Amino acid sequence: MKKVMLYISLFCVFAAAAFCFGTAANADDSPDGWVKGLWIQAVGLPKDAVLEDYSDGDDEKPWFVYSWGKGGDGPAVTLGVGRFPPSADMEEKLLNLDKNVLREFIGSVAFWESPDAKKLTFTEAPEKISAGLSYPCQVVRYAESDMGLSHTVLFIETDPFLFMAEITWETANKKFKKSDAEKILAELVFVEQEGMEAAGPDVSVFWLKDGRLFRGEEIVEAEVNGVPPEIEGPVRFWSAVGADESGPVAENETGVWFFAEDGAFLAFLPLDSADECRDILFSPDGSFFLLMSGSGVRADMTYILYETETMEKRIEIPGTRGSAAWIDAGRFVMTRIDDVRETESGTFTMAALRLSAVMYDTVAEELVVLKEATAKKNYWCGGVTDDGASLIISEDSVTSEKDWGDEEKIKTRELRIEIPPAG
Repeated sequence: MKKVMLYISLFCVFAAAAFCFGTAANADDSPDGWVKGLWIQAVGLPKDAVLEDYSDGDDEKPWFVYSWGKGGDGPAVTLGVGRFPPSADMEEKLLNLDKNVLREFIGSVAFWESPDAKKLTFTEAPEKISAGLSYPCQVVRYAESDMGLSHTVLFIETDPFLFMAEITWETANKKFKKSDAEKILAELVFVEQEGMEAAGPDVSVFWLKDGRLFRGEEIVEAEVNGVPPEIEGPVRFWSAVGADESGPVAENETGVWFFAEDGAFLAFLPLDSADECRDILFSPDGSFFLLMSGSGVRADMTYILYETETMEKRIEIPGTRGSAAWIDAGRFVMTRIDDVRETESGTFTMAALRLSAVMYDTVAEELVVLKEATAKKNYWCGGVTDDGASLIISEDSVTSEKDWGDEEKIKTRELRIEIPPAG
């Protein structure tokens, strides 16, 4: 299904029940009224605009996606707005119109290797957009020929946030022009909001006893998972519960609950559904954990890194099931999914995925590519050697790109690479 939407790596757009959007009389009446601090509001949108999707009230990187009109397969136009805490290096590259930084925000690997990437333009924002914003801003314009989509992206550097707004429309839609996109971006308005407190759960009602989870005096039918004894830290048990399947659990109590050795509550991570958590992998000292989210049967997963004490989300990385491993208290390695390959058979297999071996450093907050996939090679993380000095990497290779669809033509060999020093 070809649908006008933003890249999932940025705004995490899912099919959601849309509701009508109108310009609010004040911030507290608007759907983004819960966002605290400096925020950019979408005003003056068409009357048929609806709020397609948005981040929850605990998200430190708020985003909202609006859509309107009827296209060939989905809405005619979408507008996504988001706020992010940038690094100084990232802002400098944006200000210098360095196209390399755009890979962190837009486009798949396939896009950046396609002729479309060469046609991308990255310029200072036109005065009709920048005049009303009072901050440095840039505009990116590009198209995806294979999907028939056109994009105009606006970056705005403020202190301390980076704002991003992206308009996407079907290229074949001659009724919507580049000037229409610029007009919408020119009407974005900065506001300072106090924010509204999201209703939180009553954490005092959840506790453990004899390996069972209780809400008050009622048993919650949810699996209680023990933290491996070699993992340090106060968290010794966790359980993913949801309002749909766990009986007495309320909507705002859906998520992962963490408990101490004596069964006392320690922390709560809100989720939209208990199914979002398939497993949790703690760092050796217990200060971080990787939440594995995805289907119960598919081999592809999303690994989400959280800090245990604050429940702050650090990074999301698409990867393969069972491929992640902590190599020390601050670093983990995993198999990252970079893109999907086109095979002659058209049948989906793991070989159809473009896979790289990567490492993330929680201290440096840096993702390091250890072995990067190519057109004819894939790399899988296979764990750490017994002496802890090297990583085991499996390399899959083919003679021709079209051979990825034939498992008999894929050759595999094992590599050992030295673990990079920390920092």
